[in-house]
Amino acid sequence: MGAAFPLFIGALFVFFLYSMLTGRELKDSAVDISFKALGLLYVALPLSYFPAIREMANGEWWILFLLAVIWASDTLAFVGGKLFGKHSLAPAISPKKTVEGALGGLLGAAVAGFLFNRFAPMGMGLKEVFVLSLSIGFIATIGDLAESLLKRSAGVKDSGTIIPGHGGILDRIDSILFPAPLLYYFLVCQSQWGG
Repeated sequence: MGAAFPLFIGALFVFFLYSMLTGRELKDSAVDISFKALGLLYVALPLSYFPAIREMANGEWWILFLLAVIWASDTLAFVGGKLFGKHSLAPAISPKKTVEGALGGLLGAAVAGFLFNRFAPMGMGLKEVFVLSLSIGFIATIGDLAESLLKRSAGVKDSGTIIPGHGGILDRIDSILFPAPLLYYFLVCQSQWGG
């Protein structure tokens, strides 16, 4: 993870240099550079936490734990929203997401975290696993909404066309971007406090 910041600074330099050398309109340069920098901060920086988590004790298990909790949260949010959804969660940002779906997602996160901790060597107590799982589920929902916010502000329905019918690659990873740093700092605190 230590290489992420120097790479970010280097990329910013390249973005500015590219903007200067391509002869594009000066009024467009700031917006173009800002979008590229946001892309790095929003996607690359959070993903850089995965190798750092992997290097920690039981790192592979923690990554699997994170993914299991997020996938269960996403799945039960979808099912809960389809079956029980009546109250819109954030109508201006994502009209199809509902409060009931979000609550289903939190339930899915808690159940997945509990089951994973029970059968894998995570070593967390019941209270700890529920707080961590619910936090991951909540932050994953915010990550999903954040990506929807970017799409709405850009006036597009999908973030890409590489995976037809899935809204783009960013739609497949938006839920894992914010929880990865959360888990990393949880593990750092746990190791420092003797957890």
